[in-house]
Amino acid sequence: MVTLVKKKLTTSSSSQILVSKDTLKWLDDTEVVLTHRAVTKVTLHDIYVSCDMKNATAVDVAKSNEVEYINSDVIIGDPKYYLITGEEQQGKTSLLKNTFRKLAEGGSPVIYFDAKNIKTSDINIVIGSELKKQYDNFTLDSFLQSDEKVILIDGIDFIGLNNKYRDLFLSNVKNQFQHIIITCNTSYSYIYPEVYELNDFTVYDLLGLGHAKRTELIEKWISLGKEESIDESTLYEQCDEFKLKLDTIIRKNIVPPKPIYVLILLQMFEAYSQQNLEMTSYGHCYQQLVYQSFDHAKIPKKDVEKYLNVLTELAWKMHTNNGQILESELQLFFKDYGNVYLTVNGEEIIKTLRNNSILFSDGFNIKFKYPYLFYFFAAKKIAEQYVQDEQVRNDFRNLLSSLHREDYANILVFVTHHTKDSWVLTEIKNTLSELFHEQQPATLDKEQLIFMSEFIAQIPDLILEQREIKTEREKHDQQLDKIEKAHSEISESDEDYEQPDILAKINKTFKGMEVSGQIIRNRYATLTRQDLYELASNGAETGLRFLDYFIQLSNTAKSEIVSLIENTLKEHPNLTDEQLNKQAKHVFLQMTYGVINGVIRKIASSIGSREASEIYSSLKYKNTESPAIILLNQAIELQFMRTINISTLSDTTQKLKGNPVCIRILKEMVIQHTYMFPVGYKEKQQIAELLDLSVKQQRIMDSKKIGKA
Repeated sequence: MVTLVKKKLTTSSSSQILVSKDTLKWLDDTEVVLTHRAVTKVTLHDIYVSCDMKNATAVDVAKSNEVEYINSDVIIGDPKYYLITGEEQQGKTSLLKNTFRKLAEGGSPVIYFDAKNIKTSDINIVIGSELKKQYDNFTLDSFLQSDEKVILIDGIDFIGLNNKYRDLFLSNVKNQFQHIIITCNTSYSYIYPEVYELNDFTVYDLLGLGHAKRTELIEKWISLGKEESIDESTLYEQCDEFKLKLDTIIRKNIVPPKPIYVLILLQMFEAYSQQNLEMTSYGHCYQQLVYQSFDHAKIPKKDVEKYLNVLTELAWKMHTNNGQILESELQLFFKDYGNVYLTVNGEEIIKTLRNNSILFSDGFNIKFKYPYLFYFFAAKKIAEQYVQDEQVRNDFRNLLSSLHREDYANILVFVTHHTKDSWVLTEIKNTLSELFHEQQPATLDKEQLIFMSEFIAQIPDLILEQREIKTEREKHDQQLDKIEKAHSEISESDEDYEQPDILAKINKTFKGMEVSGQIIRNRYATLTRQDLYELASNGAETGLRFLDYFIQLSNTAKSEIVSLIENTLKEHPNLTDEQLNKQAKHVFLQMTYGVINGVIRKIASSIGSREASEIYSSLKYKNTESPAIILLNQAIELQFMRTINISTLSDTTQKLKGNPVCIRILKEMVIQHTYMFPVGYKEKQQIAELLDLSVKQQRIMDSKKIGKA
């Protein structure tokens, strides 16, 4: 029996099996320089988070219609043959380091190999050599005699053996080990099916960090050096602040959510210093990621501007050509480039960029490896050439007119990182003002929502329950991950299909609001009050105009929608016609209420900002503060200030008095906040009294007192 105790691997007997100092150092090495204000050195053990994986075994995938997602820790406790695939810097080596540590702590003899160092198929020679390096006194015979021994092989695609002896080596390993974990790059997935000795391996793809895993990593980062002293409120407040920034930059995986990228970004947030005042803080982060890619590619400092310019022109060429360029067209591209700028060695530049994961080829086309690189450089072209190049101006306006497209919306966001010129704001304001311009912003006053009053009166009262904050936050992140995974499983070809006009218009509305909020959050310190107000006002009014359209549409089509729901419910044999109609109306109103509630929250999350909080209180439409605006302000305060101001809540409650729909939405917002953030007992009592809420825990306590009496 072996266990890992700090720096020792010990047996249950008096003798000790010691892990070598070099192995201990390797286990703790993050393989990237990480600095933290609270600790001298950040170790891998400090910040390791186990990634999720999805089953990629051909037989299993063929049997199931659903993709299987599991935590990578499964490879530790379930002994069998595993092949883990992942992109470069996905965390494959870190996964094996953590597996080594956990298996050793659990008592299993474990050995690690970097496959490129395997030069012979004789596993006794290979294992014997590594045992001497990884342990101080572990003999080959002792290791091989253990039934629980585990072998970790990193990067089988780079093994130092030819195909014949690679297969012999794998066969020898399988004869000796019941628990084998092998990693390889994603690109090897085209080859490993042809490797017979890997056919009985369960294959998993290692995924990036989703919302739940990013939160886990952020919490570890924030807690470093003060794990036992940091209070819950500070932890969650700082965590949400970092996560908002992180989610803003990653934006639907335009930056790969690999652990290394997340850690680099966390360092930037913590130690950010403005090195380029022409860019926003988020723009600075993207730029630093670009420069780090250049450093990795060993591009000389004197050539950085050249590479930046080539990539800018190349991205623009791709943008005007559906996001890619044929390899056969590169020669013509560089010829045209040389007519405008000084001639460059295009072949050398493309080779450097391809070899360092900045560009890649699918066999026919050249593309950017990661979306953020494409958006960064395409937007750079617009920012630099908009004023003097009419064609660029026209292309930019075409981008705005098709804002419902994800790639166009992302390019627009990046344009706002690159320039502070006023034309960007003007163009965005003009685009937003055109959306649902025939509607008035929804007010959500009693008259507009009178058709829902009876429904609100019939649904059960809300109860303020006592819930564990950590559990609720985990559930929230898991739900976000579930939504993202569902989206990722939709074919990419659906991205380009022509949306019906109304759907494109709705999508454009939400994208436009998000862009407004991005600018507010990025440039709150340099925009005038008037500019900030107009961005917030335009974003809010655009969303509320859509909401007005939805409410009118719901009223107009109510009978048709209710009939449709009735027909669906008829499959239930025990319902009478009267019950069917009543249930159908209830479902219809529940859907309508859900959309109203959801749109208000969406507007708040899109345009809201902690730093610019003072501008929202002045939002009005035609000098009137409607119930919709009042709710919106309360939602922004809860989402971005992350505290409940009893005075503000009291004022909001008073203003919405007599409006049952808005009061219900307000209650749900506040209750949700109490589940996600620490709220004191006295505060909860005040909230319950203000909003006329029952408190579940209080009712239980009261019933106990009655029982005792």
